[in-house]
Amino acid sequence: MSSVQIGLLMLFTISAFGFITLLIDVLRARRISTDK
Repeated sequence: MSSVQIGLLMLFTISAFGFITLLIDVLRARRISTDK
C-alpha cells in the first residue's frame, strides 16, 4: 500500500468513528428525552 492509500484509510476510519459516536449521542439524547 502507498502512503496515500494509508492516509485515506486513516481519514476514513477517523470520520467513520466520529460519525458513529455522534449517532450514538443523538440516539441516547433522544432516548433520554422520550423517557422524560
